[in-house]
Amino acid sequence: MAENFDPIVGLEGADNMGGFKSRIAFIPARWLSEVPELAATITADADYATATGAFTYKAALTGAKPIGIECTDGTVKYTAKAQGENEGQSFAIDGEFFRAGSKKEYAAAARKLNNTPGYLIIPDTDGNQLIIGQPGLLCNLKFEYDGGQKRADRRGLKVTYSADSKAPYVYLATPIDIDALFD
Repeated sequence: MAENFDPIVGLEGADNMGGFKSRIAFIPARWLSEVPELAATITADADYATATGAFTYKAALTGAKPIGIECTDGTVKYTAKAQGENEGQSFAIDGEFFRAGSKKEYAAAARKLNNTPGYLIIPDTDGNQLIIGQPGLLCNLKFEYDGGQKRADRRGLKVTYSADSKAPYVYLATPIDIDALFD
């Protein structure tokens, strides 16, 4: 089968602002019966990096919705590094975000989400949403608290995340309304 490779062209006249928006979402995998996935059949180049479908919650979880997380602005980070041997490579996704403050609710959320694999949704500055995690390749969160050393230091939760992936980034074809999670 011949592969179609469209030309990879430059960004003349296009915006290329890095970084991510400060409102993100997490959905524990155990809540879901269906998840957006990469296409099994490729018909266009975008299919290689687009998850189609919708998040469907288990029937027992009536009214469930993603967990909205408001991060400190400018702290959401995402990287994808190549991993594996020749002819067996994939991508190691990792990143972090920060939530300033030391509210008891933050510690409670860290405890509840610790050891809870799922799906992380991060909007980029162009309005696209990245999904971190695919069935069998779930996203894991790790929480660290830093109380600061000096009174001028900020304190809060640093959250790192990781997942393995077939693509360096996967876009969500059907975005979720993250801002509505905070209403």
